[in-house]
Amino acid sequence: MKKNLKRISPISILVVLSLAAWWIWSSFLQEESYGVCFQGFNYTHKGIAEFYVNGNGGGNLPSKPDDNAYGGGGKFSCGASVGGSEVKVKWVFDWKSVAEMDAGVIPESHEVILSMPKAESRSSRYFQVHIYPDHHVELKLLDLPRLK
Repeated sequence: MKKNLKRISPISILVVLSLAAWWIWSSFLQEESYGVCFQGFNYTHKGIAEFYVNGNGGGNLPSKPDDNAYGGGGKFSCGASVGGSEVKVKWVFDWKSVAEMDAGVIPESHEVILSMPKAESRSSRYFQVHIYPDHHVELKLLDLPRLK
């Protein structure tokens, strides 16, 4: 038994310690990631053809009806993952007319980078994106879908 212990090289020990350190870091110290469903709210008077969160598509958002305080809502888009400290949100407005679309006019688009919202709990899976007329965006990571 003592002869086998002498055969363990310092490099082998270093490899084992490095793998253990990597496992600890990847298991416990990485920033949390969430598998989510996106839901968008459009408070502008223009339809949003599409929006993206970190490159994941969130669907289209109708314009805000005048008699609706909550804005135009979108369908749920599920199966994406978000995490890290920052979130990139991009949205593209609808064309103003079919003629504009046929002419190849590039629709108006905007992009912002925001801090990742604090989750309500470890089971939060609904990522809401609220887009306002002044182009500011608010994000929420909730347990259950709910209106603002």
